[in-house]
Amino acid sequence: MFSNSSTSILIKFTEHYALIHGRIVFPLTILGILSSIVTIIVLNRKHFQTPTNLILQHVAFFDTIVLISYNIFSLYFYIIHDPNPFVGQSIFWPRFAIIHSNIGLTAHTIALWLTCLLAIIRYVIISKPKQISVNSTHVTILIWIVVFTICLLMIPNYLSWSVVTHPAHQYYPHVYNENSTEIIHWVSAVTGGRLEKMSFAILALCFKIIPVFILIVFSILLILNIRHARRLHERLSRRYPSVSSSSSRLKRELRTTTMLVFITLFTVLVEFPQGLFLIAACIDKHFFELYSQLGDLWDITSIGSSFITFIMYCLMSQQFRIEMYQIILPKCFTKNINQLNTKNNQSSVSITLKQKGTGTNTMLLTQVPTPIPEDL
Repeated sequence: MFSNSSTSILIKFTEHYALIHGRIVFPLTILGILSSIVTIIVLNRKHFQTPTNLILQHVAFFDTIVLISYNIFSLYFYIIHDPNPFVGQSIFWPRFAIIHSNIGLTAHTIALWLTCLLAIIRYVIISKPKQISVNSTHVTILIWIVVFTICLLMIPNYLSWSVVTHPAHQYYPHVYNENSTEIIHWVSAVTGGRLEKMSFAILALCFKIIPVFILIVFSILLILNIRHARRLHERLSRRYPSVSSSSSRLKRELRTTTMLVFITLFTVLVEFPQGLFLIAACIDKHFFELYSQLGDLWDITSIGSSFITFIMYCLMSQQFRIEMYQIILPKCFTKNINQLNTKNNQSSVSITLKQKGTGTNTMLLTQVPTPIPEDL
C-alpha cells in the first residue's frame, strides 16, 4: 500500500501535468492519425498483400480509431474546457466521454490481440512453412473472430458506467459554495460492486495480462528462430559458398521478424504495468484510484506505441519507405526513387550460366515473372 505522502505527490503531479497533457497529446494524435493512414495505404498495395501485412494493416486501422476518438476528447476536455469540463455543460459531453472510453478501449484491445495473432502467425510461417499454410482468407477469419470476441468481453464494461448529475459544490467546494446553482454531469459506476469487479477482472486478465504473456512467449520463440536461422546460414555459407549469393531473401525475412519482435516487446512494456494495476484494483479499490491518477500517462504511452510502429517500418523496410515517398512526395521528386526501385527489382532477376558448344560460354538471363507479394 502506498503512503499518504506519496499518493498526494502523485495527485499533485497529475493535476499539474493535466494542464499541459492536452497540448502535448492533441498534435501527437494528429500526427499518429496521418502516419496510420499512410501505413494502411502502403500495406494495401498489391505487392504488400501478405497475411502478415494484412494483420499490420488492421492494427493500424484500429489504432486510427483510438487516435481519432482521443483527438476529439483531448481537444474538448483538455484544451477548450480547462480544468472543469463537466461544470455547466450539456449532458452530451459526459456521454461522449463514456463512448470515447468504450470505443478507445475496444479498438486498442483489438489492436493488442491482433499483435498477438501477428506474433503467432509469424512464428508459424518461419518455423513450419511446409507443414502449415496460412493465407489471407485464414487471417481475415481470425481477425473477425478477435473483433467479435473482444466486443463480447467488453459488455460488462459497457454496462458499468453512466452519467449522474450533482451540484457542482460537491465536487469543487473550493470553487462553488452551497448556494451555487451550477450542476455537474459526472461519469460514475452505477451498477454495483459485482459487475464492476467482473469488468476489472476481464480488463486485467483478458485485455492485459494474457495478451502480454502471449507476446512474451512468442517473442522469445521468434528470437530463438532468428538465432537458429543465422547460425544455420553461416554454417551453410562456409560449407557451400554459393549459398551466400542467395541470402538476400533470408536477410529480408530476418529483418521483418526482428522488426516484429521489437514491436511486440514495446507493446509488452506499455501494457504489462497497466495489467498489474488492474489486477490490484480487483483486490483493493485504492489501486484503481492510483490507476486513474496515472490515466494520462497510460494514454500517452499507448499513443506513442503507434509512432514506434511507424518508425520501425520506416527504419527497417526500404520497400515501405519507397512506397511512402511515392504517396507523399510529388511525382517530380520521386523519379530517383522509381529508379532505385527499378534497380532493386532488376537485382531479383535470376542469372543462369549454360555452356553452349565446346568453347563458348553464353549468359542467359531469365526474367522472374510478376513479383510475389512480400512482407515488409
